[in-house]
Amino acid sequence: MINLQSECFVEDNDIYVLECHHGIIIVNNNYSGINLYNKNLELLSTIDIFEGILIHTVYKNPYKNEVILYCPDNKVFVYLNIDTAFQKVIDFNADIDECGLSNIYFWSGHEVIMLCGNKRYYRIDTSLFSLQELDMLGIEKEYPTVHKMLNDSSKYLIFEGGTEKLTYKDRINNEIVNFDYMNDIKIVSKIPNKLGHEVIYLNGIFLSVHEEFIQAIKEGNEVARIDTVSPNIFLKARKLTEQSANFIVLRGIKSNAEQCFLSHYYIN
Repeated sequence: MINLQSECFVEDNDIYVLECHHGIIIVNNNYSGINLYNKNLELLSTIDIFEGILIHTVYKNPYKNEVILYCPDNKVFVYLNIDTAFQKVIDFNADIDECGLSNIYFWSGHEVIMLCGNKRYYRIDTSLFSLQELDMLGIEKEYPTVHKMLNDSSKYLIFEGGTEKLTYKDRINNEIVNFDYMNDIKIVSKIPNKLGHEVIYLNGIFLSVHEEFIQAIKEGNEVARIDTVSPNIFLKARKLTEQSANFIVLRGIKSNAEQCFLSHYYIN
């Protein structure tokens, strides 16, 4: 069963980014920065970054309240400490192909390793706020598990990436998989019907996000779902923390991109 815990209506904000990090909900504040909410969907703070920012990906430190925002239209990364609002812009002028950067990454200490669609590796040092391209042989030697995971990821449709786990569709076997690659543990489920535009994994269950409904899947079966009605559509969903059964949903209104709902659900 999926239970609604809290909800808030947001207006005058074209939200296209939704992430959760250590229980803090992150959304963009139009095109100038981000807003932070708590689990009760109360606004904690607004962090201004710069006008015209377009955030493509949010990389998260699994152990600290730090994130890196990838903004390809602006040709920068932005390092951000959520606790202090300290930020640093890191220029990124590499020739990225149409695949862009992978949403799979590895963050350990002050090093963040990521893979570009053109098969080049990059490292951001958050102590020096520097960016460098890495040699593939060096990656294979220094980070063998990460190297193998990044290479293998090209075989799959990736839904969630991270430092230790990823969620993906295995097209060959028609399965969805949550892979803890650090411990070599896989949770696998058959796909009962067409998957939505997003899939997340939490607490033993896969959530498939469609515009009209969100379907909870376990062991190949639908075990719960929530529906919406026009003109509302489900846009995004993110788990509140890595270990909990709580998740946050962004629900939009077709006729007005600057009005939406943030909803906190619990599944049991």
